[in-house]
Amino acid sequence: MNATLARLPSAEGLYLKAATTVLRRPKGKPRIPQYGVQVKGVRVSAQQLSDYRQVCGFADSHTLPITFPHVMAAALHLHLMTQPQFPLPLLGLVHVRNRIEQVRGLGTGESYDFDVRLGEAREVRQGLEFDIVSSVTVDGAEVWNEVMTTLYRTPGPKKPAAKPAPLPASLSDYIAVDAPADIGRRYAKVGKDFNPIHLAPLPARLFGFKRHIAHGMWSAAHCTALLADHLEGEPQLLDVQFRQPLFLPGRAALKFAHGIGEHGSGNGIEFALLARNSDKVHLTGLLR
Repeated sequence: MNATLARLPSAEGLYLKAATTVLRRPKGKPRIPQYGVQVKGVRVSAQQLSDYRQVCGFADSHTLPITFPHVMAAALHLHLMTQPQFPLPLLGLVHVRNRIEQVRGLGTGESYDFDVRLGEAREVRQGLEFDIVSSVTVDGAEVWNEVMTTLYRTPGPKKPAAKPAPLPASLSDYIAVDAPADIGRRYAKVGKDFNPIHLAPLPARLFGFKRHIAHGMWSAAHCTALLADHLEGEPQLLDVQFRQPLFLPGRAALKFAHGIGEHGSGNGIEFALLARNSDKVHLTGLLR
């Protein structure tokens, strides 16, 4: 089932609707339905883009940051998950990874058609993972796509987690990263993600966190912005795995290495965001 909307919905209004999904209690193995939503002729908000660049650290450009279409589509993600047939409560879902690809730089003045749909679901050690697949086209040709993977934790005993692979020793370059206490609130306004775990300590504690945490997509975008000068031309791929939360305020280190790519292709930048005062890994990724 696919629906076509005349315009992008309000993310703020959908978050109020999302709060009501806390009453959802899936029985047995939840089944993720297959449906999507489309919006045609979407234009970039110059103010939102300017604010996004400032919050995430991107320089001015005639093209969009590779992560910006994600925030343009944020309300469509919420639209799908607040439909009555979606079985899971939204609060408590865990963002696991993102893979974004673009075939060219997307112009700030272009008009874009968005297609967002629920993708594959699979059982994993901690519960149920499912994908949200977003596609952006211009004149019928795809120019950008994303697979965002989210985890719904299910109750019951779990198998021991596999030990994460050690970070490559080649990650030798270093950039200090500071995440101020208000970055969650600032990013929420431009990223249209008002999950309370990112906004202030008290609501975050209600969901089991000692303090509020940075948005994963702010961390990923900020790393991408910091690495932009180390990449030749427009990025084509951003592949990020989220590992452990970055508590706010937080101090981290972006470690990276040039000349690394998928399967040894040698044309990308492999990176990791690490805590500066412990061995905690917040995220790992590849940009090329």
